[in-house]
Amino acid sequence: MKEPASAHHRGLDLVIGLCSLGLLTPLLLPLATGRVFVQNDLTWFHLPMRYLYQQALRAGDTVLWTPSILAGFYVQGEGQTGMFHPVHQLLYRLLPLGPAFNLELIGSYPLAFGGMYWFLRRLEFSVTASLWGAMLFAFSGFTLLHHHHMNMVEIVAHLPWLLAAADVAISDDRPRAQALGFAAVALILASELLLGFPQAVWWTGLALSAYAVFRASELRRWRRLRSCAAALAIGVLIGAVQWLPSLDVASRSTRAGGASDFAVTYSLHPFNLLQLWSPYFFEGGAYGGIISFHEYGIYSGAILIVSCLWVWIRRDALAHRRRLVTATTVFAAIALVLALGRYGGLDWVITHLPVLRSIRGPVRYVVLVQFALAVLAAITMDDLLAIARGAAGELRRFASVLWIPATLGLLTTLLLNTGVLPYGRHTFARLAAASAGVAIVAVVTLLTTLAGRRAAWAIPALVVVTALDLGAWGIRFVYLVPARTIESLTDQVPAAPQAPADSYAFVQRHGPYSSDLLVLRGYRLTSGYVGLFPTATHPLESEAAIRLSGTRWIFTPDGSRQPFDGAAARVRLLDDSSGSARLVVDRPGRLVADVNVQGPRTLAFTERYHDGWSATADGAPVPTVPVDDDFLGCVVPPGTHEVTLRFMPRSFVYGSTLSAFGVLLLATGGLMRWRWR
Repeated sequence: MKEPASAHHRGLDLVIGLCSLGLLTPLLLPLATGRVFVQNDLTWFHLPMRYLYQQALRAGDTVLWTPSILAGFYVQGEGQTGMFHPVHQLLYRLLPLGPAFNLELIGSYPLAFGGMYWFLRRLEFSVTASLWGAMLFAFSGFTLLHHHHMNMVEIVAHLPWLLAAADVAISDDRPRAQALGFAAVALILASELLLGFPQAVWWTGLALSAYAVFRASELRRWRRLRSCAAALAIGVLIGAVQWLPSLDVASRSTRAGGASDFAVTYSLHPFNLLQLWSPYFFEGGAYGGIISFHEYGIYSGAILIVSCLWVWIRRDALAHRRRLVTATTVFAAIALVLALGRYGGLDWVITHLPVLRSIRGPVRYVVLVQFALAVLAAITMDDLLAIARGAAGELRRFASVLWIPATLGLLTTLLLNTGVLPYGRHTFARLAAASAGVAIVAVVTLLTTLAGRRAAWAIPALVVVTALDLGAWGIRFVYLVPARTIESLTDQVPAAPQAPADSYAFVQRHGPYSSDLLVLRGYRLTSGYVGLFPTATHPLESEAAIRLSGTRWIFTPDGSRQPFDGAAARVRLLDDSSGSARLVVDRPGRLVADVNVQGPRTLAFTERYHDGWSATADGAPVPTVPVDDDFLGCVVPPGTHEVTLRFMPRSFVYGSTLSAFGVLLLATGGLMRWRWR
């Protein structure tokens, strides 16, 4: 910055730092106490998947396929465990499951904080304003309410890093800085892709496109966009080891042939905009209820809406930021319309675009709204600091505009939360709860107004109140379900039998274990919960699927375990009662059977079929075939043979080849660019 930070600013920096640490500390507590967060998808999906991932890494098994979900599943292609991300490889190879899981979840928040700080500093914000914007983004409503969608938050945390790296590539004239910016753009995008949540990568791509165009137009450096595009292409190549298998799994999933309105499920109902001025207006936190609060809870601190008004009523004093204010506001408005989904008039576009029609949850575009408004809040902070030191004029004109949100909050509370008007009596919160939210909005507005009139004490007070505001909204939700030890999640369940063939279990819906949780007790599930369910001729809950998958146990909705009779053998010969087949190796992605048959026969397994399986008999290739459409088999010739099946799908082979080529291209191209410069 052009002006050095004063002692007052250093004190304010400390306040922001302590408030940020105060927001991070509750997220660290499970790590310190040997527990993990268990809400929603954390125990339904993420923890079990990472358990299987760690078990495969330590046993030397393939991480591509697991027999422990859905009677066999291309789990690496499903993607959400990020199995080839270098950080995940280190965490789950070196640490116990609990600490590794905690560090993966917690790490997103410092990552988002550091990236936002660097991005705002690139835009020449003060240290104080950059710290302020970093706190607002890292601990935003979106990142905290979606903490259980851990890989999605991990990718969102990359967003400011990606924009800052692109800014270096576009605006920096130093040759080596340009080379580093180029490499950073490629590697950051690759990191996002390796985390396996394409929807979040799409969001960051939208933000990057908008920012790159804005920055190139501002600096008149349109040619630099070619360099950014080349870096993005290399990043896509490096990430191919994940996105190509994900395309494979998605193309075979129920989503590929889903209903036309799938893409607009979880559209943001306009009623939820009431949260912006009355965050506790709804009984369940959002219009949609407590079950969907993490999706529809769009609030992210009163300061965001107040700052949005501030930068416009102060536009004359912010002439040097006017282009940024305009571009950021327009981007936030577009993102909000996208978040509205079917209610924003974009349902036809969303449901017909090739990629977007397979991704649900338009409401999640709100992360881009919150990111943009955090930038406006940083502009507001720098303006307040300039007013405090006398470098800018006090807030005089249109000061009453800042009170619009508080006024709207007061009116909606008096008219609706009191029950004066006969609407939503089972949807709207009680008066006391709603009033608390409106009071927060009013206090933030008051402190901002006082700071705009040179009440220096109001700025640190504003920081503290905002931190409390974010914590009450987001941290409170994180602890809605208390953290627990991993062992306590399944301590009431009998351990699975030692023999893999005897450990297959089906979990009925709506019970305490109706997800993937029982893999922690050694069960191989013929049911399961994944993001991309494979298409199947026999529905999972049908008697045929339960029998053909080799199910030995059924867990009922009350959590009890019951034996299931009549299941198919783990390996068997079709149409040959005189032959024999015995499974001697039963590992993820590798099956070995000793077979003795009089003529060509089909050897059938209870493993789910995928054409990525290949088979050999004594080293000679034999064809694999689907058995009863959904399960794995191979044709073996007459005689006594050792039949080996391995899982190595073409999508992974091609993806890993492209990734290796991308790494080579980045290394050689970067070195040549560095030395040439």
